[in-house]
Amino acid sequence: MTETLQAPLRDMSDIKIFILFLMDGIGRPLDFIEINDIVIQNGVVRPFDFCVAFPDLLETGHIRMETSSSEELYSVTDIGREAAHSLGGKILHTTMDKALQNAILLLNLRKTDSGYRYSIEALPNGKFLFHLYYSENGSDTITLSVVTESAKEAENMEIEFEQHPELFRRALLSLLTNSAAPIDEYEPYRLIP
Repeated sequence: MTETLQAPLRDMSDIKIFILFLMDGIGRPLDFIEINDIVIQNGVVRPFDFCVAFPDLLETGHIRMETSSSEELYSVTDIGREAAHSLGGKILHTTMDKALQNAILLLNLRKTDSGYRYSIEALPNGKFLFHLYYSENGSDTITLSVVTESAKEAENMEIEFEQHPELFRRALLSLLTNSAAPIDEYEPYRLIP
């Protein structure tokens, strides 16, 4: 989820459009931490720029704050939604699409208290190991290690895995259980309620 999709945005209006696009794409009110994390996770927006842009969006009425019990939640207003969809800016469509998938993945992982991590390890014989781990509730549930002939091959595995970590997990489960259900149920744009 830390993959940089394009160089960090510099134009403040593009940054604001990016924030509005992600918030609108999630489709539910978010707290400040969630918004910050989904916006900066891919390196498209720098943390400082987010901290400058977000209050401006509140002040101009593109985002509204809702108080629910003890938490403050934020959502996109109609004017914010219109701005996000009518002003394209200089943001690549592939960046917007992948950033939204990553935002949903991050929120789903937090909702289910699950996660993943991976690493590359050099072996004494000149080969490399690509390790990956999936966890739930703080415990590893799936671990996998693959021996590769070169560092480049292990790095390619890392890149491919990072593109769709949840689909990869589901594919492993499908193969291991001889059931297509995990793959059939995969929807990269579905937020867990």
